[in-house]
Amino acid sequence: MVAEIVKSHPHIKATNFDLPHVITTAPLIDGVCHVGGDMFKEIPSADAVFMKWILHNWSDEDCVKILRNCRKAIPAKSGIVTIVEIVLQPDGNGMFDELGLVFDLLMMAHTSGGKERTELQWKKLLEEGGFPRYKIISIPALPSIIEAYPE
Repeated sequence: MVAEIVKSHPHIKATNFDLPHVITTAPLIDGVCHVGGDMFKEIPSADAVFMKWILHNWSDEDCVKILRNCRKAIPAKSGIVTIVEIVLQPDGNGMFDELGLVFDLLMMAHTSGGKERTELQWKKLLEEGGFPRYKIISIPALPSIIEAYPE
């Protein structure tokens, strides 16, 4: 994903942040710096953070830790965290909710507290993580795009 972003927008410099053992096998990409670390401890400083299919793997408590670290990593006034995840409809009638519920079952079976979430559940996590403003953009696909702002 990050390779396509910097390819399309060469003025952007990106950091691929993952566990150290994952970074050791990451391919060299122009405009991308690979950094190993632990998102539960610290996230490298950036103008923006982009996470795709990350938070659904974790419990609410762990998501709040990750989001708080994202909040610390970005500028207070101009920073943004973009999250690509499933947003279930509360009535279960969303276009992709049946598939989303299958993903929810997978998260329950294969993680310790991971799950798919409704907008209300996302709102609670975002607020507790330091993001009082957010926007959810529905796209014609399983995930939605969540833009979270610190102010």
